[in-house]
Amino acid sequence: MQIRILFLLLVFLLVHCERTGQEDSPTDPKNPTTGRDRMAGDGSFSGKGEGIVIQENHASRSDAAPAGKRRSRKKAMPPAGTTLTGIPDSLRREQIRFLRMNSVEPDLNEPVSREYILNPVGNPAYASLITLSRESFLKINFDNDILNNTDMYYTNGFRFDLILPLFQKFPLSRLMVPYWGTGINYYGISLIQNMYTPSTTKVGGIPEGDRPYAAYLCLGIFKITNDLVHRFRQSSELDIGVLGPSSFGEFVQKSFHNSTPTNNEPLGWEYQIQNDLVLNYAVTFEKGIVSRPHFELNLLGTGMLGTLYTHIEGGLHMRAGLINPYFCNLGLSKRAKTQEMGLKSTQVYFTLKSSGRLVGYDATLQGGMFNQSSPYVIGSSEISRFMMESSAGLSLVHRGIRFDAEQFILSPEFHHGKWHLWMHFGITFCL
Repeated sequence: MQIRILFLLLVFLLVHCERTGQEDSPTDPKNPTTGRDRMAGDGSFSGKGEGIVIQENHASRSDAAPAGKRRSRKKAMPPAGTTLTGIPDSLRREQIRFLRMNSVEPDLNEPVSREYILNPVGNPAYASLITLSRESFLKINFDNDILNNTDMYYTNGFRFDLILPLFQKFPLSRLMVPYWGTGINYYGISLIQNMYTPSTTKVGGIPEGDRPYAAYLCLGIFKITNDLVHRFRQSSELDIGVLGPSSFGEFVQKSFHNSTPTNNEPLGWEYQIQNDLVLNYAVTFEKGIVSRPHFELNLLGTGMLGTLYTHIEGGLHMRAGLINPYFCNLGLSKRAKTQEMGLKSTQVYFTLKSSGRLVGYDATLQGGMFNQSSPYVIGSSEISRFMMESSAGLSLVHRGIRFDAEQFILSPEFHHGKWHLWMHFGITFCL
């Protein structure tokens, strides 16, 4: 009889232990692997991608609860310093999904935008994001001194700017200066040709004591960053081209003069500065200091370094009239975009600019940096190391078109030189 009682008691204990073991190690119906099998050997989190399984930090067998007593089924928190393999990926996907839902395209050329995407949302160190503008523009610029009744020094210039979002993908775009705040980027390319002559083009021979003939032609790539919050604009540009006869300056000026009955063909281009490389980099900063509904005053600073120009410049830029905030866009937008941003579709305003310049090198006066065969240049000791430049202009904007007219005046560039005036005209189209 005692043997039967002991046998029944043994069977009861075995059944009770089996039930307790099943409760401590539940089986996932979708994943038959037991909790013990899912736990990594070092107690860390296992799983890949979004399939993250949070593990219990099991104690050793010596610390296990006594048999017959249920242990707590609470999930243990991950140990300090534990890395969740799938979390950054899921957060990154959420970041991208949020940006797409709001039609925001981050500019991944910018370090702060890459950090925003690659790091957790809640990290305040990466709260900044620079987006890529989807707007497109074509700007045509023309400079000439004919309206000032002169034909000397900086006598003619063309510049064509094309701004498109696709230029952000150009390899050279990565050479633009990064911005470390929040803003919007515009990328563009430019074609530039400038021409310079002595104070008279009617006398042949080497223009001793005067400005030499010079011209350059180059392609540029640039980036403009607008930060409306801080009222700040940063621009950077890389220009690559040629200085000298290969820039076609002589051809352009002679063709223009020969097509105008009252003009004589310019004499002396055979003594122009000879062919050399143009490789120049420029950075410009503009900071708003006064902003009113009909008046703005901005500080500006520019630095240039390269084989064409090397100088630093600083000054003021004033606008007054019927205006939109300077840093909200590039001066104009299409009608739908203007309405969306709550801006004026028509603007009329006056501009005044004045700046001082410290000159280090000017290849249009001193000759190319590598080719020393130019027949005539101005020596370094004859260069004016400090110059002043000012302008006054009028701008008209209506919806997607802008027109600019501006009168410039420049102090002498070399000893015994003259003050010089020229007119600038520009027209910009939203594409």
